[in-house]
Amino acid sequence: MALGISIYPEHARPEDTLAYLDRASAAGATRVFTCLLSAEADRATVEGEYRALSDAAHARGMAVTVDVAPSVFSRFGLAADDLSLFQAMHVDCLRLDEAFTGEQVAALTHNGAGLSVELNASVNDGLLPAVLANDPDRRRLQACHNFYPQPYCGLDLGFFEQVSQPFRDAHVPLAAFVGCTDHGAFGPWPLHEGLPTLECHRDLPLDLQVRHLQATGLVDDVLVSDCYPTDRELATVAALDPARVTLRPVLSEEDTDLELEILSGFPHQVRGDLSPYLFRSTMSRVAYAGRAFPAHDTRPLVEGDVVIVNESSARYAGELQIVRRSMPNDGTRNVVGHLGAGERLLLPCLTSWKHFGFLL
Repeated sequence: MALGISIYPEHARPEDTLAYLDRASAAGATRVFTCLLSAEADRATVEGEYRALSDAAHARGMAVTVDVAPSVFSRFGLAADDLSLFQAMHVDCLRLDEAFTGEQVAALTHNGAGLSVELNASVNDGLLPAVLANDPDRRRLQACHNFYPQPYCGLDLGFFEQVSQPFRDAHVPLAAFVGCTDHGAFGPWPLHEGLPTLECHRDLPLDLQVRHLQATGLVDDVLVSDCYPTDRELATVAALDPARVTLRPVLSEEDTDLELEILSGFPHQVRGDLSPYLFRSTMSRVAYAGRAFPAHDTRPLVEGDVVIVNESSARYAGELQIVRRSMPNDGTRNVVGHLGAGERLLLPCLTSWKHFGFLL
C-alpha cells in the first residue's frame, strides 16, 4: 500500500513545500496529490507553479496527481481532449473530480502524453462500468475518493464500502484520504476541521485512520490530505504493516512481561471457526505451553477487551482473545488491555484466518 501526501502551492511558500516533500519522501511517500480546482492565477503562473512542484516531486521519486473538472478545462480554454496544460505541468495523473462521460474518460486513458486518469470513487454515478464498456487503457485507469472539509459531510462507512467494492472487483487501483487532527492544518479551501474521506475518521489519530483503511482491504493507497503532518505521524504511518489489522489497546496495569510479549511480539491470526463472543488467536497457547499465567483482572468482559487465558484453564492458558460482545468472566480470562471506541472501528475487519497484531 502506497502512502501519499497533498500539496497546495497557492497556499504555501515554495520553501515549505520543498521541505515537506523532503520529509514525506524520507518517510516513504510515493504519491503527491494537488488541486487545480482552487487555483485562481493565470495559466502561465499556474503552469509554472505546478511544473516546479512536479519536477521537485519527481526528483524525490514521487508521482503527481492533479485534481481537475470540466470547469478547469473551460477556465483555461481547453477542449475535453486537450491535455497540453497538464503535459506542460509535468504531472502524471488527472483526477476527474466531476464526471466526464464514460466514452470521454476511456478516450483520455489512450492519450499520447502517458498521463493516467483517476475517477472520483465517492459519487456512485455509474461512471466506472461506462468507462470499462468503452475499452480504456487499464494501465492508466485508477480511482480515488473525495475528502470532506466540512464536519458531518464525510462518507458513511457502509456507503464507502458499497461504492468501493466495484473498483476492487474490477481491479482498478483505489485511494482514499485521511486528515490531520491539528485544526491549524490546511487544505485547498478555507476550512480547518480535517479533510477525511470517512466522517467517522474526523478527529481520530492519523495512524488510526490509516490502519482502518488498510484493514477494510478496499483501498490500495492512502493519501494525507492536510498540510502538514508531523514527522512522528509520518513515521508512524509509514511503519504500519498493511498485510494485517493493527490495534492499539490501552494496557492493564497488571500485565506481566510474558503477556506483553504475547501482545507485542507474537504473530496473531483469527481462528477459522468464529464465535459470536470472541476472536481467538490460539497458537500463542501452543508456543507458551507450560509457562505461568497467574490470574489477574478477571472482571466481567465488554466489547473491545483484549484477554489472555490464565492458568486456571490449563488447556487454554496463553490463548489471546478479543471480546466481541459483553460476557461474564468465569475467572479464566485476564484482561490485558482494552480497545477504545475509535479502535473498535477495526473489529468488523477481523474475520476467519485474518492476521492481526498490536501497537503498544
